[in-house]
This record gives sequence, C-alpha cells and structure tokens, in this order.
Amino acid sequence: MTIDPQILALISLLDDNDREIFDHVSEKLYSMGPAVIDSLEDAYTTIPSPLMQERIEELIHRIQFDSVERDLIYWKENTPDDLLKGICVITRHRYPELQEEHIRKQISEMQKDIWISINTYLSPLEQMHVINQVLFNQYPIRALANDDTELHFAYINNLLELQKGNHFIIGLLYLILCRQLDMPVYGVRLQTHFILTRTKEYIADFEDQEQIKKDILFYINPYNKGLAFSDHEIHTYIKKLNLEADDKYFMPATNKQVLAEYVQYLAALYKKPNDEWKRKDLERLHDILTEE
Repeated sequence: MTIDPQILALISLLDDNDREIFDHVSEKLYSMGPAVIDSLEDAYTTIPSPLMQERIEELIHRIQFDSVERDLIYWKENTPDDLLKGICVITRHRYPELQEEHIRKQISEMQKDIWISINTYLSPLEQMHVINQVLFNQYPIRALANDDTELHFAYINNLLELQKGNHFIIGLLYLILCRQLDMPVYGVRLQTHFILTRTKEYIADFEDQEQIKKDILFYINPYNKGLAFSDHEIHTYIKKLNLEADDKYFMPATNKQVLAEYVQYLAALYKKPNDEWKRKDLERLHDILTEE
C-alpha cells in the first residue's frame, strides 16, 4: 500500500520527543478519522521504532473506539429496537473489522430455517421447541463447559463461526431470533446467568410491573438447549447463591438494559493486568447505555 506523503510525514513525527509536537501530530491524524487507519497499520509493520509502534497502536485504538462510542450513542437514541445492531457495535470494541452484514446474513439463514417449521397454530411452548430443534440440533450451537474463562466465546461472530459460546452470547442469539420471528421474548438479568422470558404480548410499558408479571408465561434457559421453566427455579437458584431478592432476576428487560448487562459481563472477563484499558473502555460503554 502506498501511504499518502502528507500522512507519512505526520506519522514520522510520532516519535518526536517534543510533547507539544507529538500532541499536535497525534490530534491531526486523529481528526482524519477511520480513513487514516489503513495508513497507520501499514506504517506499523514497516517502522522499527517500538515507541512509534506503541503510539500508532494507541492512536488506532483511539480512532476505532471513538467510532464505537458514537455508534452506540446513535443506537441508544435512534434504533434501540435493533438488538443485533447494538451487539455488533459492542463487538467492534474487540473486533474492529467486524462485518455486520455477514453476521446478519448468517442469522437470517437460521431465522428462515426456524420460520419454515413455525405456524400460528403452535402454542408458545411449541414455538420454542421448534427454535430449540433448529438452533441446538440442526446447526448445532453448543454451550461451553466453563463459560467464565473463555472470553473468545463471549462474542457473536465467534459463536456463529465456531457454533460454540457461553451462556450470555447464546442467550443473545436466541433473543435476536425470537425478535426476528415476531415473538414477544425478552432478556432477564439473572445474576451470573442470562435467561429469557416469553410473555403473552409485546410489552408496551416497562414501568407497569404488575401487568408485566401477569403476562409472563414461562422462562427459557438458552444455555441448557432452550429448556423452559418457571419462577420457582429462579427462587431456588438465587437462594442457593445467597442473593438478595431483586425484581430484575424475574422481570423482562429492555434492549438497553440487556446490552448494559452484557457490557458489564464482558468487562468482568478481562481479568489480566494489561487488560485494564479494555475494562475502562467497556465501563464507558456501560455508562453510555445507562445514562438517562
């Protein structure tokens, strides 16, 4: 790749010891946005200076994360009903080159396979059974034996490619498919475990807690091949973990609440000392999703 001479000249100044010059050059490159990333990446592979490589890495990350922030704010304010879009934006924090259309195509194929076998005469439980058959037998999606140590399997692109994931990302895929099939299914923020619930109708007002409780039909555990269960099992689970009772362990959550929980979950998986900047990034994304 041939780098624009102007950009190359700026990049060559990234190792300048004069902080004022470095700051000016860095801001100039940053202002060019994503369009300059290819040039920075190409320079990274040809410049032997460790200091310049480190500064190029930081600059690329800053540009890419700025894009993720902007897109997540836009999603929150304008398209929160598109859950898959929000998930793809968050995934780009770890995989900046993610191809959203490829992800959509893969999920669309799954959705079509399910749709063929579903009709309006099936009960809600029977509809879930069809989803389970396609998702966990036809493809098949497999759950990790230990979901807390496999960060790689917490992302939608890896789940679709390897057909293996942890409880949260399998639950998100299941939820996306249900929404695409026009089924009133919602995420439930059960601590340490992400589950779903099927309601009678779509929820019009998330503030009307009493009505929502009446509309809940059953819960779904995507991590256990879509097993349906009642709130009795949730009570038993939280008692076993010595958790204080909390409505969020039982109640349907909005897409923004689900994604905020997902981001918080991802942050907890970055446990290594050199992952601190990644955790801080995710904390910022969590703030965006929870700010009023």
